[in-house]
Amino acid sequence: MPYVLIALGALSLSYGILMAALYPAGGFFLVWIAIGAALAAAGWAVLTGRWDRLGIWVRRAICGAAMIALLAVTGVCALVGTTAAARPPAGLDTIVVLGAGLRPDGTPTETLRYRLDAALAYLEENPNTTCIVSGGQGFGETRAEADAMAEYLVENGLAESRVTKETRSTTTAENVSNSSELLAPGATVAVVTNDFHLYRALRIAEKNGLPGAHGLAAQTNPLYLPQAMLRECFAIAKNTLTGDM
Repeated sequence: MPYVLIALGALSLSYGILMAALYPAGGFFLVWIAIGAALAAAGWAVLTGRWDRLGIWVRRAICGAAMIALLAVTGVCALVGTTAAARPPAGLDTIVVLGAGLRPDGTPTETLRYRLDAALAYLEENPNTTCIVSGGQGFGETRAEADAMAEYLVENGLAESRVTKETRSTTTAENVSNSSELLAPGATVAVVTNDFHLYRALRIAEKNGLPGAHGLAAQTNPLYLPQAMLRECFAIAKNTLTGDM
């Protein structure tokens, strides 16, 4: 058992370091490093007998908290999984692509490119569907995300006349709320975002102007997916507590 904990701790630490190198934005990699350090420390405590020196109620409290956290994360991940492969019906009036970060050169990040590629595939199959790209200029970005998104779509063959830019939003709630103002009354719509984000995005859409919206799930880099899923658990918990979804 102690060796398993130490091995899991080393794995988590290594993954955190990898995320720090590849996806440093936001500093969420520190969560993996903290989890890894805690697991390694627990394994070391069991191995050296220090664990047994703790009071029985302290050990029960630690184990109980760890079990509750594990069950909560598992449950939220299961909810996220219910929309992770969502595909909307054909022939929708409009799809709304939610923004994500830009690279330093002002081009879409990997995560955002996955969303745009999923949108392109749907738009190619449904030539009468239009597209809204939604995203303002975030901290450290050189331009609005919607501008970069529209440019990417047009460069990859989409007619410029099929793209509308929404350049004010800085949150998911603003994405859907501001985009809803650009839709014709009664328009059928789908929200396009990554698989890990779609569950929360659709819940937010229900409260912010796009009730009944369909979902179109884009892929995520498998290497980044564990980080994205764990981060999404925190975001869902926050939005639930604040009543935003």
